[in-house]
Amino acid sequence: MVPLGWCGAWWRRQYHDPHPGTCHLALCTVQLLFAGMHVTSKPALEFIPPFGFCTLRLVLALPFLWWLALKEGSRRFRSAELLYIPPMAFAIGIAYSFIFVCNQRSGPIATAMVQPLMPISTGAFLAVLGLEPLPPFKVFGMLVATFGTSLALRVYSTNIGPGPLDVFLLVIQASSYGVYIVLLTRALGQIRTAHEIETRALKEASSEQEKPPPGPMLFLFSATLLAEVAIACVGLPGLVTAVNWQDLPVAAYMAVLYAGIASSCFAHGLNSWAVSHVSGVLPTVYSGVQVIWTALLSYVVLGEKITWDQAVGSLLTICGVALVSWVREKERRLLRKEKVEMEETRENEAETERGHGMTPERRQNLARVCRGSSPA
Repeated sequence: MVPLGWCGAWWRRQYHDPHPGTCHLALCTVQLLFAGMHVTSKPALEFIPPFGFCTLRLVLALPFLWWLALKEGSRRFRSAELLYIPPMAFAIGIAYSFIFVCNQRSGPIATAMVQPLMPISTGAFLAVLGLEPLPPFKVFGMLVATFGTSLALRVYSTNIGPGPLDVFLLVIQASSYGVYIVLLTRALGQIRTAHEIETRALKEASSEQEKPPPGPMLFLFSATLLAEVAIACVGLPGLVTAVNWQDLPVAAYMAVLYAGIASSCFAHGLNSWAVSHVSGVLPTVYSGVQVIWTALLSYVVLGEKITWDQAVGSLLTICGVALVSWVREKERRLLRKEKVEMEETRENEAETERGHGMTPERRQNLARVCRGSSPA
């Protein structure tokens, strides 16, 4: 009993104040779980159509996402804020469904190789919209990652690599999640800015305004729910007509359970915990580990091999992602430092005014009187 109690105390301590090694282990485990989804879903897609597979996966994942949205404790959407949901659902729905379409057509290794492009496409979209700067190092990192992915997908030859349509689907799948992140960033920024203005304008907030504005988990659940409705419209007919449920192998059932529970619930939950305790660079860089895990599992389970050009391309992609992530983290730290300095300046000014017994309105009136009495 003593060892069990010690282990329980250790895990509780790690949960609230984890060692850096624990966070690294968690992020590696997350990418292993994602890689497992690529590998286990490949054989199952021979029996279940991609959109039907995605429909079943999201059915299992939605209760967990709903629970995360409740834990966030934010208020409900207002009517104008609901307009953010349809474009988010469209973007994330493509990411959810096309990953199985690409897996069925191009295999798990090629599908995993484009996943590190997600932070690259996100940074590019944010820069185009003026939400993030685009310094030279970031541009260089994007070019390196793009070249590495092109090499890994063998776009230089349609004889040995995925065809043009397959490459297009792979890039669209990875980039669509970047579009979702950009839409989420823009929506959260506008809503939080409006919330701050309302809080300052109203001295006594109502019961609705005591809760924080909608957060990322509520947006994720709402967008996923709407995306599931559209995906189910495409996937349900295939589940009814194209799937022979009586002869469906047990491995296909297990693949659906794995994608819905191990990947969507456990992996996303563990990733959210790890991200809250580490620097913003690490989670995006660790997306390259997914490629390594997928290659190893594909070799062991499916007998697929990764060639030298794919290995070099994946390495270049990871290096480009690391460079872009490093630049973005420096930008975040600079913004946080500027925000802290502005808040400290406001607090110092407020303390000075309280010390002199002078309100801002009184100071403005005094300044007008001084200007009126000054000589011409």
